[in-house]
Amino acid sequence: MQSKSSGKFGQIVGRVIILQVLFMTFTILGLGIFGFLPALLAVMAVARQFLRETAEPSSITKMFWRFYKEMFAKGNLFGLPLIVGAVLLLINISHFQQADGALSQVLIYGSYSLEAIILILFIQGLPSLVHMEISIIHLIRGAFLITLIRPFHTAAVAAMLIGIGWIAYKISLILAVLLIAPVAYLWIRIALNAFLGFVTEKEDRGIE
Repeated sequence: MQSKSSGKFGQIVGRVIILQVLFMTFTILGLGIFGFLPALLAVMAVARQFLRETAEPSSITKMFWRFYKEMFAKGNLFGLPLIVGAVLLLINISHFQQADGALSQVLIYGSYSLEAIILILFIQGLPSLVHMEISIIHLIRGAFLITLIRPFHTAAVAAMLIGIGWIAYKISLILAVLLIAPVAYLWIRIALNAFLGFVTEKEDRGIE
């Protein structure tokens, strides 16, 4: 029994290592900013197949490449505005913190509130793109609904993402990048549990 568990753990580690290499490779091939989100979503999509035990008999690389192509447009259209908005808000917060007055405090709290909204959309929206065929309007509504019903799932992913950001800022950007695939694997696993009972998924997405 212990040998079987060790073997399964070793398979997961091996898959995560392969996905990490693919993530870095295809992020670079996508010119960085345009390749990051499709590569991240492809990691989630492949991990989802293995977690649900619906993985194709083809190689991980072939699955990754197919999901990468599928997610390239929708991932960037959904995610890039969120990233740009979050960065602009952080710049505004930094600017407002240098100013005095009640108005500056109101603007700071307002900016933090918008950052929280963006974080929720990012946390729930990306796995939703992988897991379902869904319109942007329904995706946004679903993100907040799932957050209200499953707050601990959202908080767990938020803690991981904030941790990655802290590592990138305080310790090493390279180390943070090397943790992307493990975090994405845990992210989609948490999301699948959060989705149970709240969404109608497309059956075996990506292998019809």
